[in-house]
Amino acid sequence: MNPQARLRRAADTAWRRVDDEVAIISMEANRIRLLNRVGSYLWEHCDGATVGELTAALCARYEVDEATAGRDVEAFVGDLEQRGLLAVEGPR
Repeated sequence: MNPQARLRRAADTAWRRVDDEVAIISMEANRIRLLNRVGSYLWEHCDGATVGELTAALCARYEVDEATAGRDVEAFVGDLEQRGLLAVEGPR
């Protein structure tokens, strides 16, 4: 995925942090997606960020190497995009 691709939360989502997890509610699909601690961190920082910015933030927060963080961000984005919770704008 292109590091310059910009991420946006879907307009029909609502979310709330509960302890170390984030619960995302899709109004359109009438479904809830629970995110673990790392996914919650990514969700809280993804709206308006680029894939590259999110990867760098993950590296800084969890002291993980860039290649691993990049794979994790791509998996996170791919999963939420497929579920209609996140949109990717710009170059892919």
